[in-house]
Parts: sequence; structure tokens; C-alpha cells
Amino acid sequence: MLMALSLGACAPQPSGVTTPSPSVPPSSVPTPTILFPGPDTIVQMGKAPGFIVEIGPPGVQPPPAVRVNIEVLNPSGQIEGLVGAVRGADGVFRANGWLVPHRQEAGTWQVRATAREGSVESTASTSFEVVRSTSEVLLDKYGFWIDSPSIQGIPVDLVDERGDARNGMIRWGGAKPAAHVLPETWIEVHWRTGRFPLADPEQARLFMLDELGSFGFAPIRQLGTFRQVPFKQWQAWLVTARGSFSYDDVQWMLFYAPEVDKTFAIGTWLVLPPKGVDAHGLLRSSFEVDPTVKAQGVAAKPLEHLMPGPQLVGPPLGERFVGGQAQITLAWQPWRPLALDEYFQVRVDYNYGEGNPQLTYSTRTPSFELPASLYVNPNCGVFNWQVTVMRQTGTDESGQPEGVAVSYPSLYWYVIWAYPSDRPAGFPPHCPNAQF
Repeated sequence: MLMALSLGACAPQPSGVTTPSPSVPPSSVPTPTILFPGPDTIVQMGKAPGFIVEIGPPGVQPPPAVRVNIEVLNPSGQIEGLVGAVRGADGVFRANGWLVPHRQEAGTWQVRATAREGSVESTASTSFEVVRSTSEVLLDKYGFWIDSPSIQGIPVDLVDERGDARNGMIRWGGAKPAAHVLPETWIEVHWRTGRFPLADPEQARLFMLDELGSFGFAPIRQLGTFRQVPFKQWQAWLVTARGSFSYDDVQWMLFYAPEVDKTFAIGTWLVLPPKGVDAHGLLRSSFEVDPTVKAQGVAAKPLEHLMPGPQLVGPPLGERFVGGQAQITLAWQPWRPLALDEYFQVRVDYNYGEGNPQLTYSTRTPSFELPASLYVNPNCGVFNWQVTVMRQTGTDESGQPEGVAVSYPSLYWYVIWAYPSDRPAGFPPHCPNAQF
């Protein structure tokens, strides 16, 4: 019997029959739990949802050899992302670097987390919602693409949107909370259907002043020298601009895009930009037009169509006057004579402390003398002024005219009205804001 068993054990196996392998023991990897995102999570395209996966019971460290990978699937079931999660000191796995791609299908996306130890694995899944970003919305509505202007962690919002797909503008940006001077980043896009004259610097300047009229996140004091530069596939004009304060850093790029038969102006406005990088170039680098998009969008606000603002004549920008006896006459040149029901509104404002008092005056002559009372009011010595042509619709309680704008506002000039060095002001200096 023993011999028979021995011979049987050594006998060849019949052809086609395999020796069964040892059975695989049950998985020793604890089941993963996806803590984030979840069905209530909403993520914009271009943003990072972040992933948090817990392995096994809360507070229990998973085996050291466990690895966690995460797959992200779009609504069609295609894998859009595959990332590895990193174990934290608490034993929880996290992955933060993956962004939801732009120009994808919005809706319910799936997350699949797989925990592996050697050849053994365990899987869990959940879902989250993906919505279109502002960039996708702008592309659909107006036919151009531009990335979010958020840099240095500055939160941004679309704060103004006017016109329609043929003629319009958007203003997008924000500020980061800080003391006094806030880091800011803004981008504006203006577009007009048709090829506007941009053959020389003067035509480019007039396009901004006459056609755009109102541009810039805050009033513009002066446009600099227009330089012809390449921008993407277009020939463009680049100009720096002087903002209200010394720390404003402003540029504009103007060009015609024949692909969509539109003339564009892209403005970038920065305060305390990051060092070592061309932040203006970074903000506008993603801009592109898409002729295949049949944009028909209409903004909630109409685009203003006004006559050009008055051209300021004098005193020259930043002119300095000393003493209460100085006569400061503001002068400007209108583009046409006033109609019988029109007048010039002169807006004067000045800083003192954290305040910015604003006063308005009306006149039918193209000049105005600053009242001596401004000199003795607590002020920082810098008086800003701007002129707009108005159509009178009534009068206020003091009998002064009230109306609606007929023109865009002029540029935003200023004068300095200082006290003599041997006769200081009768109020304490309190001027933390940057002035010229």
C-alpha cells in the first residue's frame, strides 16, 4: 500500500490538467473611506478638489506597506486623473495637486480610491459635482478664453460685465486683505466688432479715450507711450498707464483679431505684484479667441455709448501751488459746444486719513476755479479732478443741476495745493495713503 501510494504520487498527470494553486487568503487591507470630496462637493473646472482617504477604522494606523491611488472619472466614465495619495502623520491619505481640467463635461464625476498592500487591494468610490468656471462661461457667452487672474492666492470675482458678444467688456479680479496697501490683481477685456483704426500711436490712444471711454479698475491719470509689439499671432500696441496711486501698476494691450473681426483691449492692473516674473504677461498669456464658438451672450448691464470725455488742458498734471492766495483754474476742451440742456460736472476729491471726500460742481464754461475753502479743510494737499458732460434732468435741494452723463469722464488729473514751509497747516498731518 505504501509503495502504491508512492508510485501514484510520482505518476504523470493527465494532459490538460493543472495542479491547483494555494487559495488566496482574504484581503488584509482595510477598506478605504473617501472623506472628501463627496456628493455635496461642488468644484469649478480649473480648481483642485483635494482628496482625503481614510483606511480602516478612524484613529487606527493602517499597515505601513499600504499605498493609496485615486482615479477621477468624468460623467462619460473616462479617466481624467490618476494621482497617488500621501500618508499623513495621522495615518490619513491626502492628494491636493490635481486640478479638474478645463473645457470638460460638467455634471457628476466619480472618484475611486484603491488601497493596495502588495498584490492585495480594496476599493471605494464616491461622486462630486463639477461646474463650469468663469473662463468657460466667458468662452460660451463672448467667444474668447482667458484664465482666472488669481495670483499669489488673491481671491477674484467677476465684478463687472456689460454689453453682448458683439461689443462689451468684463472686469475680473480682487484684493488680498492686508494693512493699507492691498495686493491686488485685475484684468479687463474690452471688445468691439470691426477693425478700428490702429495704424499709429495716436489712433490707438483715441480708440481708448473715444471708443472705450471708461476703462480701468480705478480712474486713469495718464496714458504713456504706445509701443508696437507682437501679441500671440497679432500685431498689437502696448501702453503703460498711470493710476491714482504711486503703487498702481497698469498696462494695456490693443489689437485687431481678424479671426473674429473684433478689436480688443486687454488691461492688467496690479498692486504689489510678485517679484521675478512678468505678472502682466502672465495675466494675459492665456487669452485666445475661438471662431468656432457661435457666441450670443448678453450681459445683465448694457454697454454705455457716450461721447468722448473732455480733454483736460491745465494746470498740467501734478502742478504744485503754494499758499491760500493761489488761484487754481482748471481748464478743459470739450469735443463740441454744449447743448442748451447740458453742463459740465466737475468732480473734485481729496484724501485725508482714511477718508476721501468728494465734491461736485457745475458750470457751463470750460473752466473752474478751485474754491479757497478746500485749502483750509483738513486735506493731504492733493486735489484730484475730473470732468463729465451732463444733460440736466432736474435740480437738487440747493438748486444745483442734476442730470445724466452725456460723455465719458475725462482723465483723472490732480494738482498739489501745499502750505508754505514757514506757515504749516492748521490741522495735523494724517496722510497714510500714497499720493503724487
